[in-house]
Amino acid sequence: MSGDLFVKRYDDPERCAAAAAHHAWLVGLGSGVRLPALVARGTRHLVFERLSGHIPGVEDLPRAAAALGRLHAAAHRQELRAACLDRPHTTSTGFVIPDFASPRQAALHLAAAAAGIHASVIDAVLDRAGESVTFYKDPNIRNYLANGNEVAVVDFDDLTLAPFGYDLAGLLVTASMTYGRLADRSITRCLRAYRVAVAPRICSLADLKRHAELHHLLTLRYLGRNGYRHPWPTVRPWPDPFLTELPQEGTPV
Repeated sequence: MSGDLFVKRYDDPERCAAAAAHHAWLVGLGSGVRLPALVARGTRHLVFERLSGHIPGVEDLPRAAAALGRLHAAAHRQELRAACLDRPHTTSTGFVIPDFASPRQAALHLAAAAAGIHASVIDAVLDRAGESVTFYKDPNIRNYLANGNEVAVVDFDDLTLAPFGYDLAGLLVTASMTYGRLADRSITRCLRAYRVAVAPRICSLADLKRHAELHHLLTLRYLGRNGYRHPWPTVRPWPDPFLTELPQEGTPV
C-alpha cells in the first residue's frame, strides 16, 4: 500500500459500513474542516488519504477547538436543528445517529458507582433534552492532526447526538491526561475559539465542566495506556463540580 494512504481495519462489516457512512455525512456538511478523503473500501476495511501533521500540542488546542466548533455548527445548521438529544435522529443520507444518553448511560453508571458518585448525578448531566443538538465523534486528541494553522479531523468510527461543548470537553480532558494540567489561559482560549465558531456562543464554562466529568469517567479505564499518563483528578483545572454542586452516593435525592 502506498505511503500516501492509510488503511483502517474493522472486526465486522457493520462497523466498517457505519464508519464510511459517518465520514460521508461529515464531508457533506461542508464545514471547511479538513477531513481525509475516503479513496476505497472493502467489507472490513476503509482506505483513506494519509494526511500529514502531528497530534496537537497544547499550543494547537485553540485551533482544534475552532475546527470542532465549525463541524458542530455546520451539523446543527444543516441537519440537526430539529433533532432532540433524547431520541435518535435519521439523517438525510439515511443512517441513524443514536441519542445522547442511551449509548453511554450504562458505562457511566458503572464508572460512577466505582467512584462513589450517585447515579442521579449522571442522569442529571445526561438529561439535556431541551438543548440545541450537535454530535459526538470521539474527541480524543489523537483524532486530530495539526499542520501549521490547519487542524484536520480523523477517525469516524463512533457518532451520537450530543450537546454543544461535549466534544470540546473531551478534547480538553484527553489533552490534560496526555500533557498534564492545562493553564487557565489555554482553557479560556479554547472555549473562546469554540464559542466563536458555533456562534451564537453556545456552551458555558459550567456546561464544559460537567461534560468533562463524563469524559473522565468514560476514559478512566484507559489511564496508563494510549498516552494517558495523568489522572484527571490530578490535572483538573477547576474544583470537581460533582463534589461541589451535586449529591454523592448515599445522599438522599
